[in-house]
Amino acid sequence: MWRKIRKILKWLLLLLLAVIILGTIVNAICRLLTKSKLQDAYGQAVSVDGKSMRVDVKGDADNPVIILLSGFGSASPILELEPLAAALSQNYCVTTIEPFGYGLSDKTPQDRTIENIVEELHSCVETLGYEEYYLMGHSIGGLYSLYWANQYPDEVKGFIGIDPSVPGMNDEQPFPISITAINKISAYLTKVTNAVGLNRLLSAGNPRNAVYADTTYPYTDKELEVFRILSLDNAYNKTVMNELKYLDANVETARGMRFPDQVAVLQFISGSNCSLLSTWEQLHRDVLPENGRGEVIRLEGSHYLHFEYLNQIVDNLIEVQQKYSEEG
Repeated sequence: MWRKIRKILKWLLLLLLAVIILGTIVNAICRLLTKSKLQDAYGQAVSVDGKSMRVDVKGDADNPVIILLSGFGSASPILELEPLAAALSQNYCVTTIEPFGYGLSDKTPQDRTIENIVEELHSCVETLGYEEYYLMGHSIGGLYSLYWANQYPDEVKGFIGIDPSVPGMNDEQPFPISITAINKISAYLTKVTNAVGLNRLLSAGNPRNAVYADTTYPYTDKELEVFRILSLDNAYNKTVMNELKYLDANVETARGMRFPDQVAVLQFISGSNCSLLSTWEQLHRDVLPENGRGEVIRLEGSHYLHFEYLNQIVDNLIEVQQKYSEEG
């Protein structure tokens, strides 16, 4: 009896191994066949340190400039943030930047320290010719914005955070393992399921199954297919995984920083994260300018507030900008 069970299990394991090997081979072939679809699929290339960094500009160049930054691990910041950029472009010149390793930007062997990332992004902004601008960052993009504003306070007019990462966020651990460890597990699981072709198979009939995006936005079929390819073939590459390695150190580098007085701040924070972390709201108040030119608005939603409260975020931003403009 047990010998028969062991034999069945052996064949099941061999079958599983064969499926994994076949899936990996088929997936590799599909990657080669779809690579051409990414050629100049969106945005424009900007040369930074001899490499190509992808940007997308929406809106009138005469309007105030907003530099839009995504959170960690976004397969395509430009496509993920397109609904927000489109809404903002009615009143602003919105420039979404894909850091090295993200979307259609080149990968880099340079360590993903907060210093290197911010300097590369700033070089991109310099090349575009922007002298003054607002920074708008989701998640880790908010932490990079905090460091950026402290390095270039005379250029940054204001900051808008969408549940941004902040110094001290790792001090409180709501789970048995650290948030960084959870991010690593999620990243490696995604890499494995991508490598064996499972995610490609599950999204074959519906590209939205492979992307994390605003489900209400009318993406074109081409945009969804490009987003899907990047999610399957480029997510958590070596450059992004190196950023994950430095995530805790980057948060620590920003410890003690707050936005300079000349930088007006508007932060939208997630009610879910406030429930999870008792210090979440206070940590965001701790980085406000000492002169009080800043606000923190709690919205009862997930970490991806720009999917759930897009119109409110845009309307509140316009109101607060007008308020601080009148105050001088």
